[in-house]
Amino acid sequence: MKMIGERQFEKVDITRYEVKKLVLIPLILLLASFIILGYTQVSVGSPVRLGMDFIGGTMVKISTDKSADDLRAEFADLPLVLVAKTGIGNEKRLEFDISSESQEYHKLLDRLEMQYSDRYEIKTISAVFGKQYQRQALVALITAFLLMAIVVFVVFRIFVPSFAVVLSAFSDITIAIACMDIIGMKLSLGTVAALLMLIGYSVDSDILLTTNLLRKKGELFDNIRSAMKTGLMMTSTTIVAIFAMFIVSFLIDITILKDISIVLLFGLVMDLMNTWLLNAGILRWYIERKESKRKRYIKQKQGKGGKKRAKSS
Repeated sequence: MKMIGERQFEKVDITRYEVKKLVLIPLILLLASFIILGYTQVSVGSPVRLGMDFIGGTMVKISTDKSADDLRAEFADLPLVLVAKTGIGNEKRLEFDISSESQEYHKLLDRLEMQYSDRYEIKTISAVFGKQYQRQALVALITAFLLMAIVVFVVFRIFVPSFAVVLSAFSDITIAIACMDIIGMKLSLGTVAALLMLIGYSVDSDILLTTNLLRKKGELFDNIRSAMKTGLMMTSTTIVAIFAMFIVSFLIDITILKDISIVLLFGLVMDLMNTWLLNAGILRWYIERKESKRKRYIKQKQGKGGKKRAKSS
């Protein structure tokens, strides 16, 4: 089994490739993500499609055994956006693109009173509050990312390795949001929480790699292979756990857990690429360049020392 594992690892051994080839693929995907975000910005007015939490609307929770299709048919004359289970008994969550001042809202209230009596709960979010949530979510993401960057720079105190870690984390989040745009997923409080979690997940393997290469003695390629074996195991176990959460949430149809797990899966899969291609490539270039300068400096000193001895003789 060990020999099989070694053979499999040799197939993804990044030390066999040139630095330019390592960083090219992640940078191309990052550029493509910017294009997708730009297209979405032009199309819908924001880099990612916004859910009810950020644009306002009406949410209804009802206790019913009716299926999602039955509920869609029942409220077909109203702007129903989403039907999902809440995970609590037979409770369903319905989201409508309706403000509390509209006639449709009163029509919805009358129908709920007639059909579900005291078995429903209704909540509205105005567009003004939605914009406040947008600002708060943006501030939370930017603050968390900046604090992470500050900690990284304080820990390593060297610009290039610290920049590589921050760039890798930024790429994880950017590509994950672009993937949300591709599949049409909307930004909600749950997906914002997933993006915040992703900031932490995305730097753990990067810090492992950077610490191994900068502070561990030994050959550069051996240190990269050692860090890669540990890092791949860490990220793979996390991906398996998140995938299990996705399967369970998909089967039970709990939308918020499903959305969180999808965003995390996007980010963690991209983290494998960004850590072991982009970050490792930049670090390798930095260390090899530093070692080359050191050798040239030593050679120059030895050359000057030889000339002085020749003159004195």
